[in-house]
Amino acid sequence: MDVRIKQFQRLKKDFRGDILTDESMRNHTTFKIGGTADFFLYPKDLEDLKAAISFSQREGLPHFVIGNGSNLLVADDGVRGIVINMSRAFNHLVFKNNTVLAGAGGPLGRLIKYCRERGLSGLEWACGIPARLGGAVFLNAGAYGHTMADIITACHILNNSGVVERKTIDELEMGYRQINLAPDCIILECEMSFADGNPREMERIEHKYQKSRRSKQPLSLPNAGSIFRNPANAPAGKLIEECGCKGLRIGDAMVSKKHANFIINCGVASASDVRRLIDDIQCAVESRYGICLHPEIHYVGFSQ
Repeated sequence: MDVRIKQFQRLKKDFRGDILTDESMRNHTTFKIGGTADFFLYPKDLEDLKAAISFSQREGLPHFVIGNGSNLLVADDGVRGIVINMSRAFNHLVFKNNTVLAGAGGPLGRLIKYCRERGLSGLEWACGIPARLGGAVFLNAGAYGHTMADIITACHILNNSGVVERKTIDELEMGYRQINLAPDCIILECEMSFADGNPREMERIEHKYQKSRRSKQPLSLPNAGSIFRNPANAPAGKLIEECGCKGLRIGDAMVSKKHANFIINCGVASASDVRRLIDDIQCAVESRYGICLHPEIHYVGFSQ
């Protein structure tokens, strides 16, 4: 009997959620790029998540947690092992005065909407970011001078020993597009604190940010958000544009003519097309300015 079939049968004994096999990651990334995942899981609850992790450890299979699939480039050969999607179980919202306890699998946009309705201000800047809460916190997403660290007070995580821990904002040490968590830790839910706000004024601010994003970013075609972190010297997009890389294309992967720090999928771009384009951009910027651009996106399924 095929090894994969045996693994599937063993997984079904302990895991109660949905299991997809050979699932195309194109369906689960905003880039619409990537090969298949051996197993794609939707846990029903915390115990189900623990069962999935325990299974991966027993079988010697790597596991990767995915949110909305933004900021990801999945290899053309796909992902060996297990991909876990948190969206179906970890999407709760609990409001108490000016604090919110929110599941990591919930959409950031829904949290923003419910906060606005309750006059809880602090996330207006994030309106339009296509992320789940856990992904936004894990990358400490930010824009317009704000970051997720501004509102986070603590996170509940599942550590690599299968124990749930509460980490305060000080322990998380959230910095520019980073957080102090061990690689195998999984964010389960987040505690947040908001300021008092006026819903109408909050909505006006959200519309302003959405209009700004639409005018500056190539939102009509699949992309993974900003490709590179901004170096201290200047915005990455400005450096890339000054190197003449706007419109640079390999296959169906192209540097956006609207914003040079975005690579867009013009049709059926491959992950290797994107990687080659990223390499070319890095070489151009380093050759001209001596600056090494570091990717903001995460590579999944690549050998190096």
